[in-house]
Amino acid sequence: MLIKTKEFNITPQELRRLITSIYFQQRRIILLLYAATTVLILLSANNEFGRLLSIYLIVSFIYMMIVPFLINFKKTMPVCNFIARYWEIDEEFICIYYEDGSLTKFRFEHLINVVKQQEFYCLYLTAAGQLNYLPVSAFESEKDIHRFELLLEGKQLIKLWK
Repeated sequence: MLIKTKEFNITPQELRRLITSIYFQQRRIILLLYAATTVLILLSANNEFGRLLSIYLIVSFIYMMIVPFLINFKKTMPVCNFIARYWEIDEEFICIYYEDGSLTKFRFEHLINVVKQQEFYCLYLTAAGQLNYLPVSAFESEKDIHRFELLLEGKQLIKLWK
């Protein structure tokens, strides 16, 4: 069984939006707790100490959540992400053929996680966030999408039925 996708690419702006969205989705509980705590302190801050504490929380939030994201952002955006490419997928390997003639080939066993969104798949190769982006629109047919998802489920990378 060989699945071959159409050629596709992603712009730096689209990838930046995608990575930012995933980053903050994964940390939404922390964001909500932080926002609620800050709002409670601001509302109950009748004195100077309360105001200083809320300012400290806001600054520490920016330092702990946004600064590491911005520092590591460049590391997750190699130039090869923006070259047009197509994928060939079989039971053992995923091969990515780039427009410039280069090739990436890896086994499904090298994937640590696959995140399926409505319009795309993110296939993670490292816990640090190195990912390969595959839009759903790149598949030739619904049958190919279904075969790909069954393959991912068979490799225990996604769950189709929750």
